[in-house]
Amino acid sequence: MIYRLTRRNLTVFFRDPPAVFFSLLSSLILFVLFIAFLGNLQTQALHDQLPDASNASVNAFVHSWVLASVVMIATMTTSLSALVVFVNDRVTDGFRDFLVTPATRVQMISGYLLASFVVSMILSSAVLVFSQVFLGIFDHAVLGPSKLFAAFFSMVGFCLLFASIWSFFVTFVKSNAVFMSLGTIIGTAGGFLAGAYITVGTLPTGVVTFMNLLPLNPAATLMRQSFTASTLDSLTSTEQATTIVREEYGLNLLVANTSVSAWLLWFLFVLLFAIFLFIGSRRIGRRLG
Repeated sequence: MIYRLTRRNLTVFFRDPPAVFFSLLSSLILFVLFIAFLGNLQTQALHDQLPDASNASVNAFVHSWVLASVVMIATMTTSLSALVVFVNDRVTDGFRDFLVTPATRVQMISGYLLASFVVSMILSSAVLVFSQVFLGIFDHAVLGPSKLFAAFFSMVGFCLLFASIWSFFVTFVKSNAVFMSLGTIIGTAGGFLAGAYITVGTLPTGVVTFMNLLPLNPAATLMRQSFTASTLDSLTSTEQATTIVREEYGLNLLVANTSVSAWLLWFLFVLLFAIFLFIGSRRIGRRLG
């Protein structure tokens, strides 16, 4: 029954091409902005900091850094967009149709959450593949097997994490208009809170501390570490230069202003996932009637 409900929710979502497109719009906007405008600013600023670095190494690093953010943002926005099926069912009283079937509330809840995760995995994987094609064609900087696996592992974790977080927040949404507004706000603010548009090194300390209290920037940092590992080695020749770039481009794992290990950060993400999965599932169950 869970499989059938999940398949039904996936079918409903993918039958609406605009919903699929807008779920990726934030990632697309970020990519276009960097190609057309912001990328030149980043490469010029990096050249000013590292005058001895070659154009190829600078471009490869900046492109890797940007595309890591694009992939992470995709996991955030697509998992939210997939829950439009839940909102539509609530608005149209579609829940009543399920209540006369053998499906239990637990199965219905699982159907919505699994569909959100699967949608996010499919679309985010497409973005990840695109990022590697782009890096391979323009920079010859495709991720090695170990770093590609680490990026994929992070992507899976983020899809699960954000699906659980949004499962809680969408229970407060009572109309499609509100859901669209929420998606717009999340898509716009998410890029800034993930440090994707402006490097964290140019922001005030208080702002960066606030960003690192939310899961977005730490998640983006994990993805950036996988994407930029080889390009950073090619870019810098001294430990001092590496330290400067890591601090400027947000490659150090921080929670608030405290340095943490990747394992501790993943533990906090798992804890956050469990909390939001529990309260989100309970609230969805109450909305089912």
